[in-house]
Amino acid sequence: MLSIGSNLRAPDVRRAHKPVLARGITFIEVMLTVVILSVGLVALYRSFFSAVNYLDHLSTRLYALNLIESRIATIERDFRSLKDFDIGSLQEEALINHHPVTFQYTVDFKPVGTLLSIFELDMVLSWQERGRVVTISRTAYFSGITSLAVSPAKGG
Repeated sequence: MLSIGSNLRAPDVRRAHKPVLARGITFIEVMLTVVILSVGLVALYRSFFSAVNYLDHLSTRLYALNLIESRIATIERDFRSLKDFDIGSLQEEALINHHPVTFQYTVDFKPVGTLLSIFELDMVLSWQERGRVVTISRTAYFSGITSLAVSPAKGG
């Protein structure tokens, strides 16, 4: 017990039980928070741009699939109507997501084996995407037209 005129004071109870925020934040705590937030933002940034690149790839692929299916349908329509069908240009330019893309076709049209009325159309479409070549291919079979088939040589 302390006497009334004593110079010793009772300990300050309020000071011992101050909340952490009232004491202040140390430099280490601030730096640790900045590092954790930075790592989180970088991960978020990378996943966002990865998703954007993947959507760009899917847009180009969908456009290419539409191109190849349209080209096959045109060739088949011309073939069935006995017109002199034209395979068309083997290169096509398109603007997809504000990026110019050059599509290149490779076409192989031939009779199937010894069947002179059935033809096989193999079409490959390729383009450059982020420094690599991407290709898709489709095969279609046409039948029912005998006048376009090569007739076998007659012996004599």
